[in-house]
Amino acid sequence: MVITKLERQKKRRHRVSVYLDGDFAFGCSDEVVYRFGLHKGMALPEELRRQIEDEDNRVQAKLAAERLVGTRMRSEKELRQRLKEKEFPPGIIDETIETFKRIRLLDDRAFAEAFVRDRMRMRPRAAAFLRRELRQRGIAADIIESVLEEQFEEVSEEDVARRMAESYLRAHPRLETLVLKRRLAGYLQRKGFGAGLAYRIVQGVIDGDSDVDGDGETETR
Repeated sequence: MVITKLERQKKRRHRVSVYLDGDFAFGCSDEVVYRFGLHKGMALPEELRRQIEDEDNRVQAKLAAERLVGTRMRSEKELRQRLKEKEFPPGIIDETIETFKRIRLLDDRAFAEAFVRDRMRMRPRAAAFLRRELRQRGIAADIIESVLEEQFEEVSEEDVARRMAESYLRAHPRLETLVLKRRLAGYLQRKGFGAGLAYRIVQGVIDGDSDVDGDGETETR
């Protein structure tokens, strides 16, 4: 097979259409065209064509991965899944993942730290809830436990729950007391706090006659 025409694609300017013996054969990035020195009249045996297509997949997977991690941090599982959805070959996905890990554009511990930090700043959660979210994103158990331990060394779960309860009260000032207690307890439990802690916090912030000390015990004021 001989290359009879190279034509830049109109809608994807970085892509080039390659024609063999007068017919369209495949598209590839202009980077691959330059790398392999493709030109009109060049013979293109099947083995070379396979090499070109493999290299083009590498280039496209790298570009796709750069776009994905450029919008926000990704876990390895998330990036792998997105590349899989784009139908890149498994071997190319593995290569891309390893490259991004090597150059620290993909780091599950850094992802977990940022994820927990952002959650606690914008949408606080209990450790159990955060643990579940991180597992869903493919973070290893040892990383999860280390990151959560560091996070809750700075502020206890009791403090987090109390702040969330106080914020909830400010947002619902007109609810009848019994209704408020029930809803607030349910709200805290949905955020991952245990039932016992949730009800102690509710009692403390609404009735004002109890609090939770650092050991999770109820104290009378």
